[in-house]
Amino acid sequence: MLNAHLRPWIPRIYSHVRINCRSLQSCISRLGAYGRPSDHKASSLTGQTYTSSMPAQKRKNTNSDGEFRIRKIKQSKRRNGKMDGTKMKRQTLPTIELTPIEKTIQRLLLDLKGYIEQKEKSEGRTAQEEMVLRFTGGWVRDKLLGVTSHDIDVAISTMTGLQFGTYLQEYLDDPDNLQKYMDNKELAFTSEMLKVHTIKANPEKSKHLETVATKLFGLDIDLVNLRKETYTEHSRNPQVEFGTAEEDALRRDATVNALFYNLNTSMLEDFTGLGLDDMERKLIRTPLEPYQTFKDDPLRVLRLIRFASRLGYHIDEKTQEAMQNDDIKRAFKLKISKERVGVEVEKTLRAADPRIGLRYIDDLGLYSTIFANQYDDAEPHVASWSLAYDALDHILSRVLKTDELRHIKRIKNILIRNEDETFYAWVMAAFTPWVTVPERVPTSRKQKPPIIARAAEVARDNLRMENKIVNALKDATALFKEVSSLKSSVISKDIPGTAAEVRQHVGLQIRSWKKDWRLIVLMAMLQEISAGVEPRKGMSNGGFNQPSNATDSALVFQEYDAFLSYLEKEDLLEVSELRPIANGKEVSTAFGLPDGKWLSSALDMLISWQLLHPHNADKNQALEELKSRRAELGV
Repeated sequence: MLNAHLRPWIPRIYSHVRINCRSLQSCISRLGAYGRPSDHKASSLTGQTYTSSMPAQKRKNTNSDGEFRIRKIKQSKRRNGKMDGTKMKRQTLPTIELTPIEKTIQRLLLDLKGYIEQKEKSEGRTAQEEMVLRFTGGWVRDKLLGVTSHDIDVAISTMTGLQFGTYLQEYLDDPDNLQKYMDNKELAFTSEMLKVHTIKANPEKSKHLETVATKLFGLDIDLVNLRKETYTEHSRNPQVEFGTAEEDALRRDATVNALFYNLNTSMLEDFTGLGLDDMERKLIRTPLEPYQTFKDDPLRVLRLIRFASRLGYHIDEKTQEAMQNDDIKRAFKLKISKERVGVEVEKTLRAADPRIGLRYIDDLGLYSTIFANQYDDAEPHVASWSLAYDALDHILSRVLKTDELRHIKRIKNILIRNEDETFYAWVMAAFTPWVTVPERVPTSRKQKPPIIARAAEVARDNLRMENKIVNALKDATALFKEVSSLKSSVISKDIPGTAAEVRQHVGLQIRSWKKDWRLIVLMAMLQEISAGVEPRKGMSNGGFNQPSNATDSALVFQEYDAFLSYLEKEDLLEVSELRPIANGKEVSTAFGLPDGKWLSSALDMLISWQLLHPHNADKNQALEELKSRRAELGV
């Protein structure tokens, strides 16, 4: 039964257009979704307007006390409308305000749509349905959150991304068309910015549905067709076909990523009927039944965890239950490439709140699935893992009590100085369960003993992570006990010798840890916390307020603060970068000898002398001291 307000339109539709059933359904559904033309503008004004200008964690919506809010409008009692042959929840939707560049892109794409339709008409080809262009997925979500996005996916309803991209290139090759978009003096566009620099086809698994990646006005643009996907048992790569807008929305990994912005109508679209509500509730869930969603593509388990970390959202209970299913865990190991897992892990650790992601991995029993060991039956030590990532989260927290600042602020300022070091710190926390697991042993006489630690092996072989991470994990595993021992000796003043000799001893040991010594010290601290190391006598807890094992964590923080305070006082924080007071050529000249193996040892002796004499910059005196030790150099 048609809605009453649609009936007067039916004769008008039939009298003006000769269409098939699908086209009629499309026309009716648009009217059902948007209302009468006279109501269209009014309804669009009832929602909020969103702009994007700063990152999510910094931007505050003045209409909602810093949180994303959508004013709830009384739901229509009419049955759900349909759009383009698909169901969409009947509700008043918020509006999105485009930036000047985004408006220009919308104008360009709609002009191109008209160009394509006119060209096809002149060639005697008439489209069965009107082309609809949409911005999709993450751009829409980020726009509603007030986040600046430089990547836009454009979905086309009637042709492939490659076909549309080819028309785009043809359209902008015409100087007259190009000039239309250069007239905006406010944006100061140049012809170079308006060129389609690259048309990169991505055939994926379906060559007849190629997508295109290009760049317009400084933004990365992906051109794709609306699609539906069919999965096989042993692959996460689906068979892709043309689909409706609803099918395209339902195939996505999360409801909050299934929102569309219709360029034809400048309206937001929520075909799942859940996306906007879930954004208001800060909820992550799948558009379809989660078990089958994850069985089709198990990588979505990790993607949803990443979105929770990035957005600060909660994963709903039913979705969590499916994530824990043994079938899903097996499918994850079977279907997903190591490179893809590594990419998602890295994105999670670079997210706004990595602790959320690590907590979900921990609570859902996914650590051995994601940070997998492919070689033997060895298991990571996850029982106290939460102590490590909670401790790091505490160090990075901006909400600290005054008495906490005294210890934690120095740890953060010395060990985690910037965004890049923050990422590597989370990497250390993520791999703490593997650090104390013994290395693999040879299974036959022909095999050589392994030379790489478990944590480094998992990072290298199972997550395909970069060499810097692998090497840092290898060094951290080998040295964290040495760090702990040196820290204890410094605090207890157990190192023999004068103050200068102690400084020399400590400086040389830190130099042996090389440039990543900060990560190694951080790993040692996290290992002590997660192991529940007994604190040294004379250390108080300082009134810390931590959720788990608070006393032990607080006292470990105190000890490392004392250790780092000593390094700071003795000017040893940059000792790994200290250069010899004389270069190799000067040393060779002083000895009257050619370069050789002895020279490296001589330069090390100079460094040792400098550490013993931090306030003496007399190069000649240093060289004389060095020459007095010729016998040690064997020259």
